[in-house]
Amino acid sequence: MKNNQKNKKYIVKTVIILIIFSIILATFSYYNSLKKWKATALQMINNENYILLEDNIKNDNSKNSKKHIEKISLNDLPPNLVNAYIAIEDERYYKHFGIDIKRTSAAIGSYIIHFGHASFGGSTITQQLVKNLTGENSNTISRKVKEWIKAIQLETFLSKEEILETYFNIIYTGPNIYGVSEASKYYFNKNVKDLNLVECAFLAGINISPNSFNPFGKEDNAEKITNRIKTVLYKMEELNYITEEEYNNSLIEYENINFKKSEF
Repeated sequence: MKNNQKNKKYIVKTVIILIIFSIILATFSYYNSLKKWKATALQMINNENYILLEDNIKNDNSKNSKKHIEKISLNDLPPNLVNAYIAIEDERYYKHFGIDIKRTSAAIGSYIIHFGHASFGGSTITQQLVKNLTGENSNTISRKVKEWIKAIQLETFLSKEEILETYFNIIYTGPNIYGVSEASKYYFNKNVKDLNLVECAFLAGINISPNSFNPFGKEDNAEKITNRIKTVLYKMEELNYITEEEYNNSLIEYENINFKKSEF
């Protein structure tokens, strides 16, 4: 009887030691990965200009070539543009810590229900930035878990404003177009700071699939573009980024939207 009690105590002690050791190992692994990720991310972000490998950017067929992108400050972007992206892409951006638990849970549920045949979706702006910085874009569970971890880590050493500024500078916005500044020139032939509400809604709306909403493409995308712009404007009004009057006026203003392709 005493031997059994001793054996049980020995087993319990062994299990506790193993658990403690596992926690220490996991903690060390986490902070080691954080250190490496922080160094890599900051090196990319703090360069005078962003340098992206084009084969790491979605919808780009170029291989092993670099693209230099001139930085634009977040303060130089119209508030409507920032709010439009947050409204349609990540409405709880200022409340989460890198991942949106509500959207992530729904995405995981959908993935399970469809037996792994559904996209995870639910990516926050922080997660999208991680994807752009790493170039990792596969739809696998392991890749998504790594993205969640990196997104959480990113928010420990970058402010929300720094994340937004980097995001707006490097996101894919059209055929060989990166960043909202270049997108503004491409679609409207104007400086990004001069974009009106409807134009801001357009840029935010096409983020879901820029090439599918290209007004200069071979297909007539006018109806798709209209519906998408209205969706963004409705979401902005719902979240109180714009007033009901601004929303109604913008629907009228849309009729005068002028896409003017710029070769630059």
